Amino acid sequence: MLQEKEFLKQKAKQLLLSILSIYTPSGNEKNAESFFINVSKEFNLPLKITKSNSYFLSPGGKILLAPHVDTVPGFIEPHIENDIVFGRGAVDDKGPLIAMLLATWIALENGKKVSFIALSDEENKSAGARELLNEGINFEHIIVGEPTNTKNVVTEYRGLMHLDIICKAKSEHSSSATQNIIIDMSRKINEISLLPSTYDKPSIVPTIIRSGEYMNVTPSDAYLHLDVRYPYNTDKSNILSPIYEQFKDCEIKIIESVDPVKVSVNSPAVKAVMKGLIKQGIKPSIVRKAGTSDMNILKNITQSIVTYGPGDSKLEHTELEKITLDEIYIGIQTYLNAIEELC
Repeated sequence: MLQEKEFLKQKAKQLLLSILSIYTPSGNEKNAESFFINVSKEFNLPLKITKSNSYFLSPGGKILLAPHVDTVPGFIEPHIENDIVFGRGAVDDKGPLIAMLLATWIALENGKKVSFIALSDEENKSAGARELLNEGINFEHIIVGEPTNTKNVVTEYRGLMHLDIICKAKSEHSSSATQNIIIDMSRKINEISLLPSTYDKPSIVPTIIRSGEYMNVTPSDAYLHLDVRYPYNTDKSNILSPIYEQFKDCEIKIIESVDPVKVSVNSPAVKAVMKGLIKQGIKPSIVRKAGTSDMNILKNITQSIVTYGPGDSKLEHTELEKITLDEIYIGIQTYLNAIEELC
């Protein structure tokens, strides 16, 4: 058992350092093509590269392990110190990806029907997950790979709306201006904004505002972007009504909308992952996340879905991304135990 653990940790280190050396911000997932071709050959796993540049290994299983290959921008040179691996994506999401990849390989060697897909574009608009959904492929169970502090099991994510708002006004010389679209828009923003407070309350957060070209001329237009998050069982119209009322003379476009997701703690996938942790002497915790993930999309394939992965979620998207080989090993064993439960 000790030899097996050490072998898996060393294999995880090799693969993780390799994929961390490949820069794959959203839209650049094709950069990882050679990595997955090599993995496909080494592990003798059929590979399908999709139109969205997602990487589908061993399609055909009833259980799907689904991490994502893209990262946020900002390359961090990968390195290792005392079994701690550093680099962009070490936590989100290449650490979980390698744990899932090795678990898939071992499970298939043991005769289990499992598939793996490294999804594209999760950090943007989930093009990979949407593509998979539109393909109409059926899976009985899906485990989404995201860092959940190695012991947490995620059953709920909030929903998301991205709004673009464009307002128009009369442009005037600043020395004699009778109105100002910047001041007007600022008042409106103050009226409708809701900073994140608790999970159960929606948030409306302005993230981009642009207006003006000249130092001595009031702007003729202004652009505002709102990031809206809301929990399960929330009526979206109650969130949108005050926004439409405040900006009734402006153009408003919902450029992206992702419904929230909530699955039962008694769903087979949730119970399997929890048992997978308990078998290792780890007490799991059910948690809900304030953001969104590919689980919001893939829940339309099956309700037996859950999110779990190794890594400290507080390090996501930071310059300090790191993950230990022990965390990855726990992730591998959790996935293998869960697959065993589901087969």
